[in-house]
Amino acid sequence: MGNKTLDGLKVVRVARMISLLPGIQIRVGKNHPFIATRSGAVPCPIASSTHVKNMVVPWIAQATGYNKKEIYSSLRFGTWQYT
Repeated sequence: MGNKTLDGLKVVRVARMISLLPGIQIRVGKNHPFIATRSGAVPCPIASSTHVKNMVVPWIAQATGYNKKEIYSSLRFGTWQYT
């Protein structure tokens, strides 16, 4: 298992940044290193097999209402640009 996602982002950094969002928690999974959870939503796995732009960003956008391009840009640069 690698330490970067399919689109080259560090798994740990993505999980750490998602944990900063209101209403979203990160837990350790059995088959994936991290799983993003939110009340009433399907969990989102975060692992080296995850493509952040296609899987995680839409999940965050649905959970928060933020713009998908801004979410991905923030995850790539390592800081939330609008929270």
